[in-house]
Amino acid sequence: MNSVLPVMAAAPTAGADPLQAKADKAGAQFEAILLNMVFGELQRMFSQLPGATRDAVSKSYDGFGTEALTAGLARSGGVGLGAFIAKGLMKQAQHEGHSI
Repeated sequence: MNSVLPVMAAAPTAGADPLQAKADKAGAQFEAILLNMVFGELQRMFSQLPGATRDAVSKSYDGFGTEALTAGLARSGGVGLGAFIAKGLMKQAQHEGHSI
């Protein structure tokens, strides 16, 4: 997947802390990229027969499908890595006393 993933985080709720919203968005984006890399490799490994060739259109559609899957997973909480990263970003920002 060489394309850039769309914004993954859900829209912040009214009155939500903007710093927390930025941290959540960054965590979700990182998790989506990581999941996209992992699932993309798995998809390529298990969907192609040895010695078979595929055209560029088929590869693109597979990539779009994998990106949609991983973006949805990250948006719905993923495997928890995004929340872990967001928590770390918030802790660092509070420690340093400035925004992300």
